[in-house]
Amino acid sequence: MFKKAIPYILAVVAFIVAAYAYTPQVFSGKVVNQSDISSWKGMAGEIVSYNEAHPGDRALWTNSMFGGMPATTISVIYEGDVTKPLYDFLLLGERPASYLLISMLGAFLLFLAFGVSVPLAAFGAIAVTFCSYNMQIIQVGHNTKMLAIAFMPWVLAAVVHAYRNSALWGSIFFAFALSFQIKANHPQISYYLAMIILGFAIWQLCSAISQKAAPRFIKTSALLLVAGAVGIATNINHLWPTYEYSGHSMRGGSELVTSSTMDSNSSTNNGNVNAGASAAEKAGKKSRSGLDLEYATQWSYGPGETLNLLIPDLYGGASAGALSTKSETYKLLTQNGYSQKQAQQTVQALPLYWGPQPFTAGPMYMGALTIFLCILGFFVLKGGVKWWTASVGIIAILLSWGYHFMPMSELFFNWMPMYNKFRTVSMILVILQMLIPIMAVLALDKVLYPEKEQVVNGKDSDVSSGVHNGASFKKGLLWSLGITGGISLILWLIPSLVGDFAATSDSQLPDVLAQTLAADRMALLRSDALRSLIFILLGAAAIWGCRKGWFKRGIALTALIALVLIDLWGIDKRYLNDSHFVTQQEFGSPLEKRAVDEMILEDTDLDYRVLDLSVNTFNNSYTSYHHKTIGGYSPAKIQRYQDMIDYYITPEISAIYKELEGVSTFMEAQERFGNHPVLNMLNTRYVILGADNPPLVNSLALGNAWFVSNLIGAENANEEIAMISAIDVVSSAVVAQSTIDAEDLAQWSADAQVPQFYAPSSIELVEYSPNRMVYSFSSFKRQPAIFSEIYYSPGWKAYIAGQEVPIFRANYILRGVMVPQGEGTIEFVFDPDCFSKGELYSKASSWLLIIVLLGAASLSILRRKRSGQKESSK
Repeated sequence: MFKKAIPYILAVVAFIVAAYAYTPQVFSGKVVNQSDISSWKGMAGEIVSYNEAHPGDRALWTNSMFGGMPATTISVIYEGDVTKPLYDFLLLGERPASYLLISMLGAFLLFLAFGVSVPLAAFGAIAVTFCSYNMQIIQVGHNTKMLAIAFMPWVLAAVVHAYRNSALWGSIFFAFALSFQIKANHPQISYYLAMIILGFAIWQLCSAISQKAAPRFIKTSALLLVAGAVGIATNINHLWPTYEYSGHSMRGGSELVTSSTMDSNSSTNNGNVNAGASAAEKAGKKSRSGLDLEYATQWSYGPGETLNLLIPDLYGGASAGALSTKSETYKLLTQNGYSQKQAQQTVQALPLYWGPQPFTAGPMYMGALTIFLCILGFFVLKGGVKWWTASVGIIAILLSWGYHFMPMSELFFNWMPMYNKFRTVSMILVILQMLIPIMAVLALDKVLYPEKEQVVNGKDSDVSSGVHNGASFKKGLLWSLGITGGISLILWLIPSLVGDFAATSDSQLPDVLAQTLAADRMALLRSDALRSLIFILLGAAAIWGCRKGWFKRGIALTALIALVLIDLWGIDKRYLNDSHFVTQQEFGSPLEKRAVDEMILEDTDLDYRVLDLSVNTFNNSYTSYHHKTIGGYSPAKIQRYQDMIDYYITPEISAIYKELEGVSTFMEAQERFGNHPVLNMLNTRYVILGADNPPLVNSLALGNAWFVSNLIGAENANEEIAMISAIDVVSSAVVAQSTIDAEDLAQWSADAQVPQFYAPSSIELVEYSPNRMVYSFSSFKRQPAIFSEIYYSPGWKAYIAGQEVPIFRANYILRGVMVPQGEGTIEFVFDPDCFSKGELYSKASSWLLIIVLLGAASLSILRRKRSGQKESSK
């Protein structure tokens, strides 16, 4: 028994060695200098600090960005899932090495489930894990995405095992693996995984029909569906809040109705946009139900760019890439007064990428050897495996082209459930990170083990049934060599076939520098084309030599494993290497306080907001680490806030810049600072112009809350946002009629017409925490109060004298409450049901999963004992 386990143990040890050998910096306590993690720290600063200081009262809301938003997509401590300790156990070790290890282990299990040998499974594990995209997302800090990708092969392994081996154990494994994959919390990757599984299930259905094994397929599929539902249910604690928030975020689309989305009846409104909008909105229509298609397809892979799956620097590599001292650009710099040191520093970060994407961290290189073997698989493999991989793979490629192949994108965007919630369509190529290695490994299994006939449940498997003759193998080898090696050879010899190597940004450079950059980009392509050709030829030679009997299979397998590792490792090091690791102290330094932050923090008031014009206001979370801000960074901010950015906040920022044109002193800037109503109603007290300059003080900021004397009802979102420009936000407010009781509003309107003895009213914030705000008020009559806090209906509740009172939406994004006559307190509490109930359901389903696992294990042990007793009694 132990001898049989030795190859598996050695493989796991090799994976551990490979993971930590790739990232030896972790042994000295260094971490990857991940820009997105620094950004996340800025986003989550208030949440993390509050949770550390109040361990029994986790933050579910934060005011640190965009006026305030749920913590759901930023950082939440989720409770209830009792499988979480097992998930955490798998993450033991130093990151990012632990990510690579998880991926290799899962891919190893995947290929073992397909019935290949341990060496081939190890080959596949390397091919899956060391795709260059993984290193790029680790380098920039997309840790949840990397974890979700790392668990993809675990889930696929369970599905394959269920259909090919044990339906029961495969289903139980599937439930746990899917639970972990979803727990990584990257729905877009989970969506792509579902596409792979759906394609696999269709293949199995066709295979079952042809082999007359439909009953087993139905049984296995039913078990997998039930197990999958339980696995998903363990994550209800975070799926429910995420789903609830998505309807209010940018992923849910805008409630504003444009002329292009009005129903056909709007044509009778004689071009009256507001009237048409009202009709459409009353019909429950939005301008869109997800992300804007143009926004979602910004990062679209170019059709020609797809070839960098085979040749990494086909389009220059990364947007900020490095050149050697042999490059034309380096020579130009040294010839024009740069010292060697200056020239070396300059060529370390040049705009090398010249493809159609706005910018990129690098190509999605899958490995020249792996691509070659994948193509070989289409010639030597029989059955549905190649139709599964080809059909799903082609769909992924076409969708990755985004706006370059809009009919496909529009089809999925408009008709596929939830597809319009995702952006960065090029990400779908992670599907190929699974499918291409699967084809490659099964092809190797076919050609290196010609004597093996795979059998599943007593019948020939449609993965690789029968033994191919030498002529068929030779034909497949020549064709795959001709396709992959031929492309590499042609582009090495004639690189100009792919374009002129000029980037859009080159127009901002001197002509001579643009020319040298183009020459260097061409050189990069030629170098990598030759590199890919060499790996393809070496791989083909190893296979051919083994088949001809020139050396043993073990030598060929060792050579192929070494080749795929060297191939991918060498490219990976361009995107995640020693230069990307820093000490913990260096990693935290970008968030250190600036002089202007120190000045603002001298103001100890409980709650006010800051507008930082010294950074990219709506794409930078640094300021949010220290202050409650107007801006920040989030691809899933509240959609209504985004609407206000587009309609009012950005124009008001532009007005500030115009006011400050030509100013020479701080006092002059302060005097010129004008009246900006929307920034005022968001309680924007300070405006940052520079890191070392004093902040401008907005004396017109309306504070945390104020009473208004006039409410103007709006029937729909278009009216709400349009009316803001026509009111004085100090004394009036636009009210969404759908959020305020009509009788309550009518009663207040009637009361407002009756002359009353005037006495001063006041309202003041006296307690603040992310989940709870308390205001003290004194009101001489019943009147509406407007709060500079973001309106979000799921979860926020208001209480006066212990009794819940309605919150209405004011000025499109703010909260409002009718305050009674007299003195008292108003308490706002954020406590969404989706958290408490979701955690209860998560706990129940995760306990069910564990009980099923223990029950199945006990039943298996009992059956073995009975079987052993029967054998001994014979």
